[in-house]
Parts: sequence; C-alpha cells; structure tokens
Amino acid sequence: MDQKTRTLPHPTAIGEERRAREPATPYDAVRDGARLAALHDLGLLDTEAEQDLDRYTRLATDLLGVPVSLVSLVDADRQFFKSQHGLEGDLADFRQTPLSHSFCQHAVASRQPLIISDAREHPLVADNLAIRDLGVIAYAGMPLVLSDGHAVGAFCAIDGVPREWNERDVRILGDLAAAVTAHLELRRSQAEQGLHDRLTGLANRALLCAQADQLLHAVGGQQPVSVGAICIGLDDFRLVNDAYGAAAADLVLKEVGERLSAAVRGRDLVGRLGGDVFAVVGGEMDDESAAMRFAGRLRDTVSRVAFEIDGQRVGVSASVGLAVAGHGTSGSDLLTAADAAMRRAKSSAGAVRTTCEETGDVAAAQLRLRAALTGAISRGEMHVAYQPIVDLQSGVPTGFEALARWTSPQLGAVSPAVFIPAAERTGDIARIGDWVLRSACAQLAHWRRDGAELTMSVNVAPLQLAVPNLAKVVASILDEHGLPASALVLELTEGVLIEGAAVQVRNLQSIRELGVRISLDDFGTGYSALGYLKRFPIDQVKIDRSFVETLEADPRDVAFVRVILGLADSLGLQVVAEGIENPRQHRLLEQLGCRHGQGYLFSPPRPAAEVVVAPRPAH
Repeated sequence: MDQKTRTLPHPTAIGEERRAREPATPYDAVRDGARLAALHDLGLLDTEAEQDLDRYTRLATDLLGVPVSLVSLVDADRQFFKSQHGLEGDLADFRQTPLSHSFCQHAVASRQPLIISDAREHPLVADNLAIRDLGVIAYAGMPLVLSDGHAVGAFCAIDGVPREWNERDVRILGDLAAAVTAHLELRRSQAEQGLHDRLTGLANRALLCAQADQLLHAVGGQQPVSVGAICIGLDDFRLVNDAYGAAAADLVLKEVGERLSAAVRGRDLVGRLGGDVFAVVGGEMDDESAAMRFAGRLRDTVSRVAFEIDGQRVGVSASVGLAVAGHGTSGSDLLTAADAAMRRAKSSAGAVRTTCEETGDVAAAQLRLRAALTGAISRGEMHVAYQPIVDLQSGVPTGFEALARWTSPQLGAVSPAVFIPAAERTGDIARIGDWVLRSACAQLAHWRRDGAELTMSVNVAPLQLAVPNLAKVVASILDEHGLPASALVLELTEGVLIEGAAVQVRNLQSIRELGVRISLDDFGTGYSALGYLKRFPIDQVKIDRSFVETLEADPRDVAFVRVILGLADSLGLQVVAEGIENPRQHRLLEQLGCRHGQGYLFSPPRPAAEVVVAPRPAH
C-alpha cells in the first residue's frame, strides 16, 4: 500500500477534486458521509418529540399563519420530523417520509434558505411527489447548520395553497431556525462532555477521535507508520430489537463490545459510535493486506458465534469499513472515512470495504449513471414493457406484469439490474415506481375497454411503501381509470417485508382492504418466506425462477415446488411460476398442479404496441 493510497487528502482538497470531476447534486450532498455522521452523532433520529422544539413549530404556525411547520432531520434516504405542528393521520403518527417526498433535502444540500411560492411551477421541486401525495404547494425552509458546517436538517413552514412569503415571514423563520440550531448544538455539546458510551462503557466518538489525533501526531511526517480506523456495523440489527425488544438488543450490543475488546491488539482502542456501529482505532496499519485481515477477523468475532436471547440462538452479521491515513489527517476525517466505507459494504453486500475501492472508472461510471437517471422519465427515455402471465393449461394470458425499461441517449439500453439498484440508492425509485403504476393502470384500462378481462401486476419498492398515504394514491389511480381493485396486483420482494416498519405494514393492510391483491415475489429464496404468509396479507406467491430452471434436473426442486403448491392451496393463495423457458418445464409445472406461469417460453417483456390481447369470449 503506497503513501498515495494510504493518505487521506484534506477535506478542502476533497471538495475541490469532487467539484472538478462530478456534478453537484442534492443526492451527493445529502449522502455525504461526514454530514451523516454529524447527524447521527446528535442521537435524535427516531426519538420522541421534545416540548422545547414543539414550542418553536407551534410558534411558526401561529406567527406565519401556515397549517404546518416542521423540524426535519434529513437522513440518507428519508426525512424524520423531530418536531411537527399541524400534521394529521399517518404522517403525524410515523413522522417521516422518503426523500422522494422531501423539499427539505434541497435546503440541506445547498445550506441556503429555500423559498417556494408555488411548488408546481418551481423547477427544483416540480416533480417532487410531496406535491401530489401530501398537498405541499408553498414551502419556506431554513437549513439547520451546525458550527462545523454540516447541515443536518431544516426548519420549514408549509402551506397547501400558493403563497408569497414576505420579508417578515423569512425573518421569523430564520430566527426560529437559529433557536432550533442552538438547541441542537447544546445537545451535541452535552453528548460529547462524557468520553464513554453509556450503554457499553466503551470509548465514544469524541474519545476515539482524540486517540486517532494523538496517534497521527505521533506518526510524524517521515515515519512509515499509518493509523487506521475500522468501523463495524451490525446488519439489519433493527430486526433484533423488533423481535426481542430493546432490553435484549442492548444486551447484544454489550456483548459485541466485549467480543471486540477481547479480539483487538493491546494498543488498539475500541468504541461505539452510536446505534449498532462500533469502531476500532489503532496504529501500525501500513500493511494493507494485514489491515484487511485484521478487519476480517473483527467481523468474524462478531458474526461467527450466535448470541443467546431468551433461550434462542440468534445470528448477527456485520459489515466492516477500513480507512488508513498518515500524518496530516484528522481523527474525525479518519472515522468518517471508515464509516463511509462500512456503509458502502452494507449497500453492496460486501463484508469488508476500504476507502479506496470505489474510485476511478467505477465511481465515474456510477456518477454518469446517476446523472443520466435524473429526469429520464420527463425526457421520455423510459417505457413500460409487459410480460404475460398465462393459464398453464390453456396458454391464454390472464394478466400481465409491468416492467420498467430505460434507453439512455448517452448510455444506451441500461439493464434493470443496473438502474433499479441505482434508483433505489438515489431515491428515484419512488418516482419511477409511481410512473410505472400509473402507466400500467392506464394501459390495463385500455385493454379492458376492448373486452380483455386481464389483471396487472406492478412491483412496489420499499420507498414507495414507506409513503404514509400510499393506499389513497392507489385508490385514486384506480378511480381515475375506472378499474376494479381486484384487477391490480402489487408485487413485493422479501426485502420489503424484512423492513417491516409500522407504516409499511399499515399500508399493506390498507391496500388489501381496497381489494387490491398482494403478491410475494421470488418466493423460496429468503430465509423467512413461510413466516411472511402468516404475518402479512399475502394473496399470491411467485415461485422464483431459480427453482424452475433446475426443475428437470433436481428432484429436490420438484419436491420443493410440490410443497409450495400444497401450502398455497391450503392457505387459499394463487401461485405463479416465473422463468418458464422450455416446454418440459411447462409440462412439469402443469403436472404438479401449478395453474399460472410466465417466462420467455410464452413471451419476453414487450412494449404495449407489440402486445396482442384477445377480447373476452362472447357468451
């Protein structure tokens, strides 16, 4: 590992380099690792309302004469309302929306006030889903910028009708935002006064930074010794809290701390950055391969042996990020870089990542993809393709699955396997999913008017399901096109159900109450799929293509499909087999009693203009 690879540049140099090689976007600024670390250090996400902050939002609504005001903390993929006045229903209960429904992200990204009289005519937010789903028309937001320069959120006032904000309005909002910022600074100061984490007794971020600074100062300019930071983040740890309660989760966190303390070298310092993220700071990490092996051992220390909770053995996995720096880098920079590498490991299913892996051509390609994806719908680059779901006995289509397809003028035809994950990371997936749902329902209404009694299956992303009033949106789309709710099937992946947040569960129940059917996609590939059939309002399961493609060669897959069909029959669920590519697979599935299927044997996904549908036979 050479000195260029090991040394982190000064933050100013990083900023200048990034500005020179990539476009400035709200996404990049909101996802900045240092900004997110500053936000998470406050410890305010997902906490209860506070009377002091509620006074400010109440004052804003009274003084400005607006129906809603918020203290909004902007996380990587959502905004959380630490304080709100005027929200109702699910929004008031869950106090958050995805960034697809956030104006505050733009105030945070620019660190400047954002004043909008009519959002429908403002180029920055005209396509924001908050306009349609939440009725946000007029918006005035002040960024909450801490003394270190990081904007962690916004104080905003919202109206449901166009409004001209005058100088007095802006001044009042600015004064209230300054008061809220002072409150946040006080909270941070109080948290940093102690040097140890209250739960585990380990070093906190302040002490870890101080230790890193001391090691970096001792390194000196010429010595070939590097200081390293390793961040260890527990994967999906919220599930432990949901399943066993906060007290049990705290016991697991304590044991993780004990395991790490026993596994490090005598000169290393172990700490907890907050939540489910731990860190180790130490010197003599100039050998990259040795540092990576050490980071891997720490991950194994956490993951290899299950934890015992209420007499049950529970496995917990971890993702690890490594950052190494020489003289001239601050301890805070080092921890921030390690934390960012750990979060990349989580998002890409990589066990251990370093700060220098996502660079050069790969990073440039990702930036080009993100830039091209923004606005692809409005430029007419996307279309919906339709793949038939057929009755396996007759071969006649009973419905279609709607699938997003993208052809970029710069990048050419982009695979959904590439642009869908990218859209999930940027938050564009909510807008794409909404557009596909509307387009598919419009197409279905056209086919049904011609006499074809078909259904339409549409995939729903986790970010869509996090919108509190999704059921109302679905109902309005059905009403707009005169479709019965039973004609629509919303497909979910197991990942959506793993999240299992209260707002998602309530949305599923509300959608089901409309009469819309819920389908569990890729059934059989997850660890807990059977449990979901009991816990969630599922109407249909789709057997994953991985079982269908080996059906002829592997008797175990035949047995597995037979079990699924028997279970579905006893629960009254419809089954669709995916990925049918040859007549033998078709024949086997039909013999096993599977009634519906889809795959290239019948048709690849095609644009609506190339799809031929038969009208309902006359009686």
